[in-house]
Amino acid sequence: MTTGALPSTPANEPLIKSADNVANLIESFIELGVLVHDNQGTPQSNQALMNKLNQLISQLSQTSITANDPNDANTNLKQFLIPIDVISYIEDGRNPDIYTREFIEVNAKSNARLKGKMLGFKKLRDVFGDKLKQEFPQLEKGVDDIINRTNDNSSHIASVITDTANNNNS
Repeated sequence: MTTGALPSTPANEPLIKSADNVANLIESFIELGVLVHDNQGTPQSNQALMNKLNQLISQLSQTSITANDPNDANTNLKQFLIPIDVISYIEDGRNPDIYTREFIEVNAKSNARLKGKMLGFKKLRDVFGDKLKQEFPQLEKGVDDIINRTNDNSSHIASVITDTANNNNS
């Protein structure tokens, strides 16, 4: 599972620039690791190692300066909030995509549980309404009204909310 590419929009521009900077930093670290591993101890290899180290230091300082520049709205990353759980996942060496997947799974389970509760209450309402109408025929009109108002009809619910708000404002 990999993180998808961000769509190129003006709002995502700072994130795209930062992602490119991080990718360049990772590439530089890999190149530095190769240079360290293959270092022969000669002046030329030591010089190449020093050049790569200086390049990496300048990349890190440029990334830090760019990320914290309050005057540049295009590179200011403080507007993008990252959940603490995602940071914890990264600090623990875990893939943040796993957090996203687990978050979606938890929400799907919660939604399924709530849907089950709603269906249960709907059945209870119907059975209870039928029993009330059988035992108390004079309440049939009121029970039917309650059943109609508590149906899954979203437009009816919106109109009831609007009517209630209008009555409260009057």
